Amino acid sequence: MSVVRVGTWNVEYARGAEKNDRRRAQLLSRRAAVWVLTETHDDLDLSATHDAVRSEHRYARPGGRWTTIWTSLPVLERLKTTDPTRCVAVRLDGGAAGELVVFGTVLPWNGDPGPESDNPAKGWTEFYRVTRVQATDWRQLRRRYPNASLVVAGDLNHDLGGRHYYGTKAGRELLTSELASAGLVCLTATNAFARGAMEHPPIDHVCAGPGRGRTLSAEVEGWDCTVDGTRLSDHGGVLASLELASDPAR
Repeated sequence: MSVVRVGTWNVEYARGAEKNDRRRAQLLSRRAAVWVLTETHDDLDLSATHDAVRSEHRYARPGGRWTTIWTSLPVLERLKTTDPTRCVAVRLDGGAAGELVVFGTVLPWNGDPGPESDNPAKGWTEFYRVTRVQATDWRQLRRRYPNASLVVAGDLNHDLGGRHYYGTKAGRELLTSELASAGLVCLTATNAFARGAMEHPPIDHVCAGPGRGRTLSAEVEGWDCTVDGTRLSDHGGVLASLELASDPAR
């Protein structure tokens, strides 16, 4: 069995040098091989220990990104996504854990207007549209790399499982169904955490499914927006230790 630690955190645009020092310390202390940072900025730099694979530039401030994957695992190739501004995907050499395909993303929030400024979306409409589009990418990656374990991680803007916090019933059902269609389960659903472990149920998630001939189990941890008295984001973060092993039945 081999363990790969994968985490995700929406860092609220990674503003402020002092806060970035604290964010960086928080990230590095958790010793993840892969970080999927969302609503991030190139100023939040983990290059001392990890390599970056970034989505295209997004924000008015140069260096702003929807998503950056930071990895200490060797990068085999960057993979195409339907929306290279919002998403980024990469194939990694996980060593004894086998290959991993990691897809990082930010799904739309309530009131996200979408790309058509003259006809903005309302409510959760954009979430429903984009989730279906991205799920096509997830299924294609699964078919193209069947031996790789697939990870979808990022700000999915819905809590899953347990008591309701953010999102809609229809959105949770859609997201769960589309993940399942790609052989994925959400490892960071609310009920995966002890009661009171986080102030709010997470809406940032790590979802995963094993590659062909492998089994997957996981342990998870999370942290809140405020760390040691300093507010570092408007989101808590999550991390999953993926335990990948050869399936004796295969």
